[in-house]
Amino acid sequence: MDLRQLEYILKIAEEKNITKAAEKLYISQPALNQQLLNLEKELGTQLFQRKRGDWRVTEAGEIYVEAARRILDIKHNAYTHIAEIAETKNVELNVGVTPSMGGQMLSWMFRRFYSIYPEVRLHIHQANSHELQKAVISGALDLAVGTVAEDRDTVHCDYRELKTIEMLLIMSERNPLVSEAYMEEDGSLCMDIRKLREEYFALGARTGTNGELQERIFEEAGFMPRVYQEGGGWQLRYSMVEMNLCCAFMEEHHKRDLPQSVLSLKLSTHPRLTWVVMLKKGRQLSQPARLIMELADQYWAEH
Repeated sequence: MDLRQLEYILKIAEEKNITKAAEKLYISQPALNQQLLNLEKELGTQLFQRKRGDWRVTEAGEIYVEAARRILDIKHNAYTHIAEIAETKNVELNVGVTPSMGGQMLSWMFRRFYSIYPEVRLHIHQANSHELQKAVISGALDLAVGTVAEDRDTVHCDYRELKTIEMLLIMSERNPLVSEAYMEEDGSLCMDIRKLREEYFALGARTGTNGELQERIFEEAGFMPRVYQEGGGWQLRYSMVEMNLCCAFMEEHHKRDLPQSVLSLKLSTHPRLTWVVMLKKGRQLSQPARLIMELADQYWAEH
């Protein structure tokens, strides 16, 4: 059995599109299609239901994909053990991070990591937390750092909790509705978001854990937001709020980045996210991967 062929089939299943899979694998689409056709001829059955732009695994495909993952996990774990016995640092790591925190966290971790493992090649992949989790489960990533909600997948993934943080509301100090805020016992300003029913909001992308939390905030408040802007990054949202065009949300660790004229307020429902390291169940981590996990712990302890 050709291990490269296993990786090809897994990538098609992951992308649900043979053209996208070929791009990710850096091979031509006809060559990848021929590999698949040869394998299906050998097996005597199709592995994918082919629909334009949406390929789904058949029942036989599900069996093949699950077996391929187990085989590649065995290979990964064996190579990890052998590398540690040989005391070699010449390994590669695939690490996933979210776009919102990837740059800040990695710049903090970079020097610390490479002072210990200068020969290790880090391949960084950015995506929302849901996509990172899928990539961890498929084996494409060694580990990932992202956010999770309460209904996390505990069947295929293990999690190392780093920090639970609160999602805050941000408003311009010139917004007259700031006067509707009240003081909590700890001295924090707090707002019932129902007071902002008629305000515009700049929202992040609907995908991922943050998007789900945004939707839950408005569902619990009983109204649909008036959307001024969706997506575009947190810096754009801060600028819009600073100009008093709208309100927005932010994770509490970004408070230090706010312009002086923008206020952060807690929400009366106190919505929270948990930052975690995501690990595939049963996957053996190398020493460099374990260091990444320890550095993520240190980063969140200091931030």
